[in-house]
Amino acid sequence: MNPPTVVVTGIGMITAIGHNRESTWEHLLQGISGIQSDRQFQSPVAKIAQLEIDRYASRSQNLLKKAVLEAIADADLSIPLPNCGLVIGSSRSNQRELELLLNAPQQLQSENHWWACQPAHLSAQIAQLLQTHAPVLAPMAACATANWAIAQACELIRSGQCDLAIAGATDAAITPLTIAGFQKINVLTNSGVHPFSQERDGFALGEGAAVMVMESLASAKRRGANIYGRVLGWGITNDAYHATSPHPDNQMAIWAIKDCLRRSRISATNVGYINMHGTATPINDAREAELVQKIFPDCKVSATKGATGHALGATGAIEAAFCLLALRDRLLPPCVGMKTPAFNLNFARQVEQAPNLSYALNFSFGFGGQNAIVAFGQPSHD
Repeated sequence: MNPPTVVVTGIGMITAIGHNRESTWEHLLQGISGIQSDRQFQSPVAKIAQLEIDRYASRSQNLLKKAVLEAIADADLSIPLPNCGLVIGSSRSNQRELELLLNAPQQLQSENHWWACQPAHLSAQIAQLLQTHAPVLAPMAACATANWAIAQACELIRSGQCDLAIAGATDAAITPLTIAGFQKINVLTNSGVHPFSQERDGFALGEGAAVMVMESLASAKRRGANIYGRVLGWGITNDAYHATSPHPDNQMAIWAIKDCLRRSRISATNVGYINMHGTATPINDAREAELVQKIFPDCKVSATKGATGHALGATGAIEAAFCLLALRDRLLPPCVGMKTPAFNLNFARQVEQAPNLSYALNFSFGFGGQNAIVAFGQPSHD
């Protein structure tokens, strides 16, 4: 018996270029960047401005809740959702609040305050919001976290543990400790983000959240739900090589891509668009460009961190949403911030029409050797 087809029926998102799905997408297509200089830090960052917050919740939690509620409404669902699986990841979780507590430990007034700083708290809080009794998971895989979450949610549905799941990630880690750590290893830009360009010198730290409502095709059809696309497959590997650098031979990244294509039952030539990880660091962009040149020499590609900044664990969820919106509108988002191309790839420099776009890949790579690839396809017509 074949496992059920998994589709996406709702998307919620908040980034430095938009407070919701459609405004973020529209601004990305226009090539708008949310990266700006910041008085507190030496490096430019991509902060979310004018955010309405619950002052009793962490910033990551506020971003996540906003994205989840948008996705639920978009999928035409309503709370309670007692049988909804939940896979919400984060690279830094509530690190911002931990740093605040370090400077003011007297604010730690109860065990609940301490618990609110733990990595699993984000998904646990959303579980309470949804009133779900289905599996609730909290993956953490550096900047590949969100693709991990999508894969795990897909497995929950394919294994029959639930018909419906919400997957994604959130991060709000523009903090002194995070900035200091990335400055120490020389991966932050001092000027601007220029992915795959000769002028590239690093990324700008960002923040945001994105989630998607995933369900079996049968469930979506029963509800008459709008379908963005299918989650076809994924490939996840680890270099087991270095704390921050990708392996020079790219073998585990290649394995992840080929495993994703195998699971998805598509060939490399079927892929019409790749949202590349594109951190704009000298080493990582070079390694990723080698991958694409080897396997997808003619495929259209772009990187979007020049618009949103690098939202760490949430970045893959944001970029997965971009893949699905590209499939919906048959438009390819531009490689925002690109100057002089450093590699012979088929870049989308401006927004491009893609009338025949059938399949899109989302690339995520993370410190610690994480490689995570997810494939999306147009809605099934059967």
